[in-house]
Amino acid sequence: MTTRRQVYLDHAATTPVHPSVLQEMHKVLETHFGNPSSLHFYGRAAKQHLEVARERVARLLGAGQQEIIFTSGGTEADNLAVMGTALSYQERGRHIITSTIEHHAVIDPCQMLARNGFEVTFLPVDKDGVVDPGDD
Repeated sequence: MTTRRQVYLDHAATTPVHPSVLQEMHKVLETHFGNPSSLHFYGRAAKQHLEVARERVARLLGAGQQEIIFTSGGTEADNLAVMGTALSYQERGRHIITSTIEHHAVIDPCQMLARNGFEVTFLPVDKDGVVDPGDD
């Protein structure tokens, strides 16, 4: 019988959780399971832990706490980045440029913005996945 060792190589999609992070998450999820948007005791306790985490991440990145937004995953984060930026700066311009090989979490919000009056340019890439700056 052959024993096979499996190796996970899709760290672009997700990564294993570091044991110290998992330990902290377990502790918080076990004791502070409230919805941080709720006003009851459990919600306020969860909110307090969330804000401590936000402050720690902000300090680690050299950012302001108001700049740290937690999302449930990559798709939500990509959607927020594309749509949030486009809508926040639409008075300065409504033209978005991206590549044809972006993840659907980027392409889909760009297409939605195009249906709502934004001009979206999808640039092709070469065999190495690089956009030619001269393309338009």
